[in-house]
Amino acid sequence: MTDELSIFDAAREAPDRVALETASRSLTFAACAAAIAKPPPPPAAIVATPSIETVLAVFAALAAHRPIALLHHRLDAVQAERQRALVERAELPAGTAVVLFTSGSTGAARGVVLSRQALRAAARASAHHLGWREPDRWLLALSLAHAGGLSIVIRCLAARRPIVLCDHDFDRDLVVHRLARCTLASLVPAQLAALLDDPAWRPPAGLRAVLLGGAAAPPALLDRAAARGVPFLTTYGMTETLGQLATAPLDRAGDPRAPLVPLEEVALEAGTALAPAPIVVRAPMLATRYLDGAPIAPAFTTADLGHLAGGALHVAGRRDDVIITGGENVHPQAIEAVLAATPGVRAACVFGVRDERWGQVVAAALVVEPAFDARAAAAHWHAALPAHARPRRLARCAGLPMLPSGKVCRRTAATLPSTVVDYGP
Repeated sequence: MTDELSIFDAAREAPDRVALETASRSLTFAACAAAIAKPPPPPAAIVATPSIETVLAVFAALAAHRPIALLHHRLDAVQAERQRALVERAELPAGTAVVLFTSGSTGAARGVVLSRQALRAAARASAHHLGWREPDRWLLALSLAHAGGLSIVIRCLAARRPIVLCDHDFDRDLVVHRLARCTLASLVPAQLAALLDDPAWRPPAGLRAVLLGGAAAPPALLDRAAARGVPFLTTYGMTETLGQLATAPLDRAGDPRAPLVPLEEVALEAGTALAPAPIVVRAPMLATRYLDGAPIAPAFTTADLGHLAGGALHVAGRRDDVIITGGENVHPQAIEAVLAATPGVRAACVFGVRDERWGQVVAAALVVEPAFDARAAAAHWHAALPAHARPRRLARCAGLPMLPSGKVCRRTAATLPSTVVDYGP
């Protein structure tokens, strides 16, 4: 029986098809199988550098049915050692394929235990949604230690399709060069914004879909991408599901208003438009549990708030990001959309800061252009937002603080020096 996650079965089925390529190397499925035929399986935990060697280590672990933990290559030594120790102490359940760590955007990163069955289900759901075409090649410019990057390896291995690997940290010019050979790509919003910063850049003609995830994409960014003809599909997912659970329909690629539709076999529960509630997931791609033993499958209550309407998922933001000011709940993601649409604002991050009178007030970190007019911006926010939702303090910075996963770090943004916003009398 063929195993879609075995590099050796892939080599038998498509020996001469390119499996993996970088700017300087190209390996067929047969060459990948030969490269791991003799060396012993990889250790329990490896530093997942953006390299052919990391992909081969994943192939080797899957072929040997041996669990592998992937640690982000940009972790400091203390965090890397902490995660390695957690993996080495854990007793992993039978059927475990991979351990990934969450991004740690709201606390210490947690190890997530993903089974072989979950990997197969994730690849199957993606294939059902996007389909596969003979010339498909998938750009891999995300960390292999995160779900968005690893999921590309799993999908392409299962479908016997090529991975176009950017074997370096994100470099805009090199990504543009590699993207020219691809039909599919996965990016985080910050990467897409970097591509769009060049007014001359246009997506290559052969690019049919760009999965956009890892963090909420500001509406202003989606509008910019749509104007350039980028065939993006917004997605919703998490480490606990090896990425996407809901994705915009393929026939709505490049549409900023396209709905998030649950993928095949995914069942979601959430709140209402007036009262968003934690999103609950039931799906075959759910991880088994966390490294600390806390269960994830068969039903997982996320930290995200949302609602369902007409079969589409609407995500309001994370419940631990909600700002409570004077008894009113403010969802940062909604305020960020207003701020990012303000003339002269390139990027925005909203968070709460302590206040003796209101408990918290809304604050924001902004990346602005030289032409940014603070007085005009305040007038715009005064008209667009209710009083409790207006930012009361502003920090200006050259770039928003980012986590290795590509998400904005709100905790760091909240420590930036800020000034009071003057809304006048």
